[in-house]
Amino acid sequence: MLALDRMVALAVVSRSQAAPPALPVLGDLFIVPVAAAAAWGHPADQLLQWVGSGWQPQQPRPGQLALVLDENRLLIFSSGWQDRLPVAGLQLAGRAVLAASPVSISAPQGGGTIDTQARDALTALLTALRDQGILLP
Repeated sequence: MLALDRMVALAVVSRSQAAPPALPVLGDLFIVPVAAAAAWGHPADQLLQWVGSGWQPQQPRPGQLALVLDENRLLIFSSGWQDRLPVAGLQLAGRAVLAASPVSISAPQGGGTIDTQARDALTALLTALRDQGILLP
């Protein structure tokens, strides 16, 4: 088996399984759920890989990424598994961007003077921002 502590990106079967599977597949990798640490017999958030004769534990390292297959969600480890990057946005030219949580903005409507082209452009911009996850639907 590979040394998981040297790997940056992992494919994890699940992080919510209440107990170890009865018939694990060689190489299966799980994150021990907080609520099921006793059932797994290992600390919460620890990585466990089936090596054929038992579960090989690995402590995740800060910055390690895991795609949780049963959730189709990417996690990062930083004092626990998180489903978002543990940063306050990105820094571009010394300026923080994408630092706030997405918000919802409604499409333009009403008003005394209606500029159809401007309204169409704003609607397209809002749609693009929603598609990128910058705005909530």
